[in-house]
This record gives sequence, structure tokens and C-alpha cells, in this order.
Amino acid sequence: MQDRLTIQPFGAKQKQKMNVAFDVRTHFFRDGQPSTQRDVKVGERVYVDTMLNGTKIFAKSIWIGSDAAAGSGRGQILSYDPQSRVLTLHDELSAQPVKFNVGPNTLVRQGSETRSVADLKPGALISLTFGPEQGRAGTVREISVLAQPGTQFLFFGPITYMDLSRKLIAVANESDNTTYEIYLETLPPGSLRDARPGGEVRVSAVFDGKHYVARSIEPANASSSIQ
Repeated sequence: MQDRLTIQPFGAKQKQKMNVAFDVRTHFFRDGQPSTQRDVKVGERVYVDTMLNGTKIFAKSIWIGSDAAAGSGRGQILSYDPQSRVLTLHDELSAQPVKFNVGPNTLVRQGSETRSVADLKPGALISLTFGPEQGRAGTVREISVLAQPGTQFLFFGPITYMDLSRKLIAVANESDNTTYEIYLETLPPGSLRDARPGGEVRVSAVFDGKHYVARSIEPANASSSIQ
């Protein structure tokens, strides 16, 4: 049985609430010390480390207290206004537009390279860390550009999910311990005849602005790709 916490994400409009489920597996902390759900008070700031559990957003850990005003997010850029320095992001979990302030000291990275705010283009996938809420927008400390439309990627790891009716697989990429959904719509029929859930594959894909789309796929122990 799961309980539920209703929060207002940083930068979201006042009426945009998000329900987060938690249970005995959820860890609570107050000012860095272990705590319990009884310490959560209405109106307090919290930082919630979440994951998707089916269709629900589930809290793995919840931090309460003065340090909870810092957090992280991930999503797709909708717009960036260089004059107001406001970044609008389609948040991955809340599925709502969220606004953040990009300050002069905000660090922009892509991999190990330092980038500029000119790389904050609509359609780019990013992750970010932000500080205390200021007005209706949070102050971004660091932005990592994960993918720009047209960027090519190589994924290697086991298949964790397959839906052939949607031409979709999910691969647990070993290089960054992240699972990616990859669409196979450009590959010919029968290209997955040797692929199985749990089997390791090597996938070359392109980010098209919405999805990762496979250009080729091969079993990890094969010398020729399936295209």
C-alpha cells in the first residue's frame, strides 16, 4: 500500500501540482539526517528523488529542510529567451512547462566540454541542477546538454523491453547506466528476429528531436549489423 504526497514543482504555475507516491521503501532525511514521513509538514520545501513506477511517480528519497531547496530536473527545451535569460523546459516527470533563470554563473556542459547558452536550443534534451526558488523560477546552477536534434549515439547493453507493434525497444546502456527507449521505425521488417529481452545489443541511433531512432542494430557478439 502506498501513501501520496502532493507537491508544487519549482518553477511550475501555482495550480500545477504533482502527486508523488511513497511507501516503506522511501527514505526520508531532514537536514541530512535520517527521518520519517511524520516529519513532513504542509508548506515545507522538499527535494524528491523520483522514478516512474508504471503510471505513477514514486519517491525513492525525500529530503526535508533548508537544504531541500536545491534539486535537479530533466526534460526537453521548449524555448530560451536570451534577453530575460529564462529557460522553459518540458519536464520529464510532471509533463508540464517549467521556467528557470539562467544566471551569468550558470555552467553549461555537453559531455566533458564546456558550452555556452547558445547551445540551449529548442528540442534539446538536458538535465539540470537548480538552487532556491526565486519568484516563479528557480536559479539554474548547471545544465548538461544530453542530446541535440540530429546527434548520433551508440548504445550498448541488454534489451530490457520490447514492443514490436510499436517498433520500440529499451536498452540499458552500460556506459552511463541509463535505460533508453529506441524506435526502430526506419529498420526493415524482420530486423529483430534474433533480438530477445535480456540479450545484449549494439544500436546506432539518431536523436530526431523527439525520439532516439535506430539506424542499425546488431547482437553484441555478432560481427555484422542487422539493418
